[in-house]
Amino acid sequence: MNARDLQEFLVKVVERTRALDIRHYEWRERSSIEGELLPAVTEALSGAINIFNQMLTHYGDGREDGVPSAGSRTPHAGPSDGGDRVTHVELGVQRITDLAFMARWELYREREGLGKIPPGRAAWAIVSECGRACRRLITSAIAIEDAMCAYEGLENTLRHLYQTELSRSLQVRRAYAMFRHTIVGDGPSPEESVRERLRRAAFGIARLVGNDVYGDLRASDRMRIEAVQRQLTEWLEANRHCDPLVGRRLWQEIENISELLLEVNKRAELREHDQAVVAEAHAKLFGAASAPDLVPQDLLLQLQSLFGRDGELDRLITDPGSHSAADWRRPLEEVLEGLNRTKREMEGLQGSLGPSLSSF
Repeated sequence: MNARDLQEFLVKVVERTRALDIRHYEWRERSSIEGELLPAVTEALSGAINIFNQMLTHYGDGREDGVPSAGSRTPHAGPSDGGDRVTHVELGVQRITDLAFMARWELYREREGLGKIPPGRAAWAIVSECGRACRRLITSAIAIEDAMCAYEGLENTLRHLYQTELSRSLQVRRAYAMFRHTIVGDGPSPEESVRERLRRAAFGIARLVGNDVYGDLRASDRMRIEAVQRQLTEWLEANRHCDPLVGRRLWQEIENISELLLEVNKRAELREHDQAVVAEAHAKLFGAASAPDLVPQDLLLQLQSLFGRDGELDRLITDPGSHSAADWRRPLEEVLEGLNRTKREMEGLQGSLGPSLSSF
C-alpha cells in the first residue's frame, strides 16, 4: 500500500463519518442509540485507527530500514542534495508519524469510552460524546492528510473541511458572544428588577435558539440552553406568584451558562485564527516606523472576526467611534500575549505527553 492508497482510505473514512446524522438521535430512545449510532461511530473510529496503524508501518519501516516506502520520497539525500534536504525530509516523515501516533491514541480513548458508557447515562449525553468523537476523527484526518500531502506532493482533498470548520466555529462564537452581551451588557443596573433581567435573558435565549448556527452547537450546550429556557418560561409565566429568590438563582445560572459557552475559544482552529489575525493587526498598526493614526477600514473588517475573544476587543469592535489605533494597542497586546502563553503551555504539554493535533 502506497501513500496515495492511504490517502484514499483516509478520505473514505472521513466521508462515512460526515455522513452520520448524529443530531437525528438526540431525541431517540436509548435502544436506538445503542443499536444504531454507537456501532456506526465505533466502526468509524476503528477504521481510522486501522489506517493510522498502516501509516505508522508505512512511514516507520521506511525510516528504520533505510529503504524508501512505496509512494514516498527517499529519506536519504544524494551527494548533491545537501543537509537541508535531509532535515526537511526527516521533519516531514516525523510530522506524519507524530500526528498518526497521537491521533491513534486519542481515537482509541474515544472508542474505549463509548464502549464503557454507564447504564444511567442520559441519551443526549451519549449523542454528545459520539459527536465529539466524530469531530476528533475528522480533525485528526485533516491534519494528517495535510502533512502527507506536503511531504508526498499529493493533492489535498480534505483541507477545505478545515476552512469549513473554522467558518462554523467563528459563527458559533459570534452567536455565543451576542448572547453573553445580551445577558451581561455593560454590567448590572441597580434599577433593573429580577423580572426585567429574566425577560432580557428570555429574549437572548430565543435569539440564540433561532440563530442559523444553533444546530451546529454541541448537543450538551443545546440541552443546557433548552433546559434553562424551560425553567425561565415557567418562572415568567408564574407572574406575580413567582419567587424572587428562585428568579435570582435562575439569573445566576444563566449568567454562568453565558460565560461557559465562550469556552468555545479553546478550539484549536479559533486559537490559531485569532493569533494570526491579532499578530498581523499589531504589526500593521504598531510595527512600522510610520504607524497610522486610524485603523484602516479593511483591517477593521478583519478584526471583526475576533468578536467573542475578549471583552475589551468586543467593545472596540462594536463601537463605531473607536477607530483610533492607540485604542487598540493594549487590548491587542494583551490578547496576543495570552494566546502566545497558551501556545507555549500546550507545546510544553505536548513535550511531556507526546505530539498533539492541536498544532494543526
